[in-house]
Amino acid sequence: MRKIFVNQEGQIRSGWRLLIWFAIIIAAHLTISNVGRRLGFGGQHAFLDPRWLVATDLLLILIPTVLATFVMMRIERRHLSDYYLHLRHLFGGLFWNGLAWGAASVSLLIGLIAVFGGYRITGLASHGSALVYGLLLWIAASLVIGAVEEFAFRAYMLRTLADGIGFWPAAALLAFGFGALHYFTKPNERWEDFACTGLLAFLLTITIRRTGDLAFAIGWHAAFDFGNIYFWAGRNAGEFAEGRLFAASWPGPDWLTGGLLGPEASWMIFVVIAGLFLVCTRFVPKISRPQVQ
Repeated sequence: MRKIFVNQEGQIRSGWRLLIWFAIIIAAHLTISNVGRRLGFGGQHAFLDPRWLVATDLLLILIPTVLATFVMMRIERRHLSDYYLHLRHLFGGLFWNGLAWGAASVSLLIGLIAVFGGYRITGLASHGSALVYGLLLWIAASLVIGAVEEFAFRAYMLRTLADGIGFWPAAALLAFGFGALHYFTKPNERWEDFACTGLLAFLLTITIRRTGDLAFAIGWHAAFDFGNIYFWAGRNAGEFAEGRLFAASWPGPDWLTGGLLGPEASWMIFVVIAGLFLVCTRFVPKISRPQVQ
């Protein structure tokens, strides 16, 4: 019976550790949701309201994930750095490199769509104080989304799953799961968004393998979302962002513009992803860290 639960190193097997981690997250998520409903929070909100995105990501994803991760840290006698998170370096060079790559990636994507006639800026969607307010809100929302999703999907879960089945099988499985989560939980989904989010998740996992750190992935994720949703005013799940910078038109077929799903579902994204895979191993710095398994 002991062999079912404990490995040769005397640790709880990775599968059981993940089950404990998920159980804590689910319990915390349900508790916070119930408290929120009792206090009168909830109701209908625009999907791309940055205030709502920040609140839900922090309360319903980050707090449960942090709680579960810290509990498992005590059980496993590990540190945050063992899960690819180095707080002292979080906003260091890797993060800023990730921001630059993310901004360049989304701008290249929009540029390719525009070259084929699928994108045109018609003016500003916000002016004056509303523009400044929207800018600050979307900077905060993009940073929160990038940090929360990378921590939730590519910190404890990646490290622990890699302990059990190896790093690359874990990376592939989590990338597939990330794409499936988008596909089955967001409205108007198509195969393009499934494939795009899965491939980008795998790409970001490669950067974690090379750097031993989430910082680059967080920066890339934040910049790509900021450019896609706020700056270039792309749709997501059929909506435009509240407080977006530009008023833009997206003429053309769905394969070019992404349709209701926005630029992430454009076939041009696969050109960008192919380029990212080609240059990633050359320009993302390789840093040797002992905790990368």
